[in-house]
Amino acid sequence: MVGGVLGFNTNTKKSDVGNYFKTVQDTLSSTKRSLEKIVSDMKSENNPNASAVETAVTNLVTTTLDKIIQGAKTASEAIGTTGDELLGNVAEPAAGAGVAAGDEVDKLAKGIKSIADVVLGDKGNPDAGDDKKAEDGNTARTAAGGDGEAGKLFTAGAGAVGDANNSKKVAADAAKAVGAVTGSDILKAMVKDNGDAAKLATSQNAGAAPKDATIAGGIALRVMAKDGKFAGPSAAADDAVTAVKGVVVSAVTKALGTLTIAIRNTIDVGLKTVKDAMNINTTDTPVTIDNTTSEAKNQ
Repeated sequence: MVGGVLGFNTNTKKSDVGNYFKTVQDTLSSTKRSLEKIVSDMKSENNPNASAVETAVTNLVTTTLDKIIQGAKTASEAIGTTGDELLGNVAEPAAGAGVAAGDEVDKLAKGIKSIADVVLGDKGNPDAGDDKKAEDGNTARTAAGGDGEAGKLFTAGAGAVGDANNSKKVAADAAKAVGAVTGSDILKAMVKDNGDAAKLATSQNAGAAPKDATIAGGIALRVMAKDGKFAGPSAAADDAVTAVKGVVVSAVTKALGTLTIAIRNTIDVGLKTVKDAMNINTTDTPVTIDNTTSEAKNQ
């Protein structure tokens, strides 16, 4: 469940994710400037297609580019682009407590929502999956996270996840949740207005038995937000902690991998509209964001 096209792994820092969003912001800002220059040049040359191209560019900028750019900026600021804090930040055994980072979670959700509302359409279900624990597949989870449930990761207090046995159950339940849903489901859970995933990530209580998408969305929000941290075990449980870190990376990779593809596809459609207005050959190379992922990875 670790890795993928984004190149994230258990050594990935939060700032790497922050820089991913910063690269989206910078790349699309450059795309916007390039498009606006095309319009300006066409007007100065009295090109007969200038008016149609201006209309297409203005529509792309106002309905798509500006919203993605602002959302990426907000998300980047909520995560941070500097620092060495690991993405899979789990409290030391019996030492530190989980940190909700409520304000940053709210900002992160707002930023990603600005993007997701534009690029996802009706894809994804914030209530995907079921509310059953991985331990037996039949017992419902509890709103505040009982012993052996993924919800324990969000609990305050040193060693809240429990002993080695319970820690393994927590890791397994988290893995079940993330594995049961799609990247679109996770994104929709993350950005749902007054959604259970945000409640879980910030207040440590989903308000109802959390479904798989809620758990996965809460994990992604808590782990990406600046200073966000998961509760740790009450005693050494290296295998469980390693498993949790892998699940965390999987949740973020699923969500952002889906977001990357959705952004690229949405921009490509908009650029085709501009090209059609220019009456140019559709085989010409367009302005794209194909380098977004690799640039973010190398920040």
